[in-house]
Amino acid sequence: MAVNDTGDLAGSLVEVLSDAMVHFSKSNVCLPLVMQEQRDRADTITFPVYNLGSATVTSADELDSVKKTITLDMFSIRVPIHDEAELSNANDVTGIAGELVGNAMAAKVDSLIVGNFGNFSNTSNDTSNGISVDDIFAALGTLQAESAPAPYAMVHHPKAVFGTFGLSNDLVTSNQFGGSPSLQDDMLKTGFLGTLAGIDVYTTPEIAISSDNAIGAVFSKMAIGFGYAGELMRVEVERKAAALRTDYVGSMFVGTAELADTYGVELTHKVQ
Repeated sequence: MAVNDTGDLAGSLVEVLSDAMVHFSKSNVCLPLVMQEQRDRADTITFPVYNLGSATVTSADELDSVKKTITLDMFSIRVPIHDEAELSNANDVTGIAGELVGNAMAAKVDSLIVGNFGNFSNTSNDTSNGISVDDIFAALGTLQAESAPAPYAMVHHPKAVFGTFGLSNDLVTSNQFGGSPSLQDDMLKTGFLGTLAGIDVYTTPEIAISSDNAIGAVFSKMAIGFGYAGELMRVEVERKAAALRTDYVGSMFVGTAELADTYGVELTHKVQ
């Protein structure tokens, strides 16, 4: 019969939690780009949204506000580590388990947030062609016309930034950037595009591809809300002695929703 000291399990928990949080922070893309609210205990979380639309106030106008309510749901990931795998492996199996939990939780948060992109009413789409710089400027113009508060971020599938139908193709081959090639140089040298038209550019593989199209967005931080109850991510270690296995379980009670429709612009483009 397998015997474990409770101190061993406690030590494993500390190590796994640390690794999970580090890799969550490294892997997650979207969470810092949206509004966040936390409650100790809650089924729903309400976000206040103020004065949508008008930046001009006259004697006949009021600064109005509405509330948007997010319903929370439970999500979890389990990483089973069998004794044989741990005892026959020279690697830090416990640390790897923490990495897997953190990466999985980060990916889930991203997938929930990007699920809001298709809800924006304003669009700058071209489902027959890859994304172009003109599409980004069009989205920027829309956000500014709607008085969406800066800064803005663009999040899209990696294939919408790199590759044949990616933004990189437009930057590297377009003649309109011949007189100011610094962005071309950055893309050619590093394969990285940090900012375009004052918009921070991010990619996440959690954006789904359907019929060769992917839905991204350019948006203000106030466009989307993300709420959670308790800790953002819980990590637990459960010993299954009869099965000669230790389960590492990550869980979170979270939810997300569009807050301000006019503060985001949908970008649907061909990616492959």
